[in-house]
Parts: sequence; structure tokens; C-alpha cells
Amino acid sequence: MINKYIDYIDDPKDTYKEYLEKAKKYCFRCVFADLDNFDEAIEYLRDTEIIVAGAIDFPLGELNLKEKMEKFELYAEKGFSEIDYVLNQKAIENKNYDVIEKEMRTVAKFCKEKNIVDKAIVEMCKLDGDETAKEEICKIANKVKPAYLKTSTGRSYYGAKVEDVKLMRRVLLDDIYIKAAGGIHSYEEAKAFIDAGANVLGASAGIEIINGEK
Repeated sequence: MINKYIDYIDDPKDTYKEYLEKAKKYCFRCVFADLDNFDEAIEYLRDTEIIVAGAIDFPLGELNLKEKMEKFELYAEKGFSEIDYVLNQKAIENKNYDVIEKEMRTVAKFCKEKNIVDKAIVEMCKLDGDETAKEEICKIANKVKPAYLKTSTGRSYYGAKVEDVKLMRRVLLDDIYIKAAGGIHSYEEAKAFIDAGANVLGASAGIEIINGEK
């Protein structure tokens, strides 16, 4: 069932309670919470298998490593078991691989120690036209082993591209999962990303995707 691939993004018109109600009704893989509403989400979804995930430095990726790790400490203390975070975007834009590796390695080590699933967001759109740079970031991931490498926030130039997911799957080790996010609006699009190698999809159009499967 396609719903088990979807990390559901809230509709800005919905209240947080309405967001959780929809997630529960359609049995998505995951919803998102912050420090203030984590307890509410956990309580509402306690009789389900839905994961309550956090997002750090989203969508801008502007925190330095010290600031980012302070956030991770807070989220770990709160009880989050899964966190999406945006890699430092100056480092991505400048292709500063040493900075990227240090950040990804530090987060991955922390998350392994805390039993947190980490999803490192690249913003592949900022590397468009430079397949070597995209491959290099995948090779860094192979060295430091985040749980997931994620294409994009969906808030930059564009969201996920099937071609990027194919490249990621070709380069990444099998035990590093791929999350595609941004611009996935239909079941057909979702299926194309899964067929390309994506393990998880981030989508605000989750209900439309599920309805398209029927």
C-alpha cells in the first residue's frame, strides 16, 4: 500500500488536530511535530504505527554545526525517534565537501547513539547540472552512514526529480535509504519515484496519492 511510503506534510489550512486526524485515517508512515506539539501527536497516535518525526534547520539549512547539534539534543531529550534535517546550504552551494562530511558524520554518530533515524536533506536542485557533485555527496553518505539521504525540502528551486533518485540509488549503498520530497502530487508520480529507488516519499498530497491507487 502506497500510504506506508508517505511522510505526510500538513496542509497549511488545517489545524494540527485536523492534520493528525487525516494522518490517522489514512495510516501514513509518518507525521511531523515540533517540541511544542510532540506530546499531543504521540498521545493522539499512540494506538497506531505512525511515526512522529521532527524537522531541524528546515527549510533553510542555515545553522552552524554547534547550533544544529544543540537542536538535536533538545529533540532527543523530548523523545523523537526520527528527524529530517537540512544540510548546511552554504556548504552545499559551495560544494564544500569537508564541511558536508563533518556535519553529516556528527549528526549520524549522535543519532546512532540515541537510536534516532536521521534523514539528511541535500537540496539536489542546487547542484543541477553537476552530476559529479551529486555523486560526491552520495559517496560522503556511504562513508558516514546516515539512515536516509533526502533529495530536497520542496521549498527551494524545485522538489524531487526521478533522475536524481536514480543517481542516488546507483551510488548509495543498499543500507542507506532514499527519501524523495517536493512536487509529488499523484499516485503515478509517487510510483515513479518508488520504482526509481525511493524508500520514502514526503508529500502534502498524500491523500490524493492514496486515492489515485484505488
